[in-house]
Amino acid sequence: MDEPLRNVWVFAESDYQFGVGPLHMIVDQVDWSRPRTHEGQIWIDVHGTEVSEDGRVIGPRQTAVRAGRLRG
Repeated sequence: MDEPLRNVWVFAESDYQFGVGPLHMIVDQVDWSRPRTHEGQIWIDVHGTEVSEDGRVIGPRQTAVRAGRLRG
């Protein structure tokens, strides 16, 4: 059976921590329980799979994303 299609989120470099350029990611988990503030912004940890622009899997990825870029 084929794996169901999953949405790829694209985060601008300014919307996630510790990376260069846009991040393409399939988000599996959002940790709303531990928000943190950095430079006046609220950041939330997300876990998932990083993919290339054309959809190839790069590997597991954990990063912090601006809360305003996530939907709850």
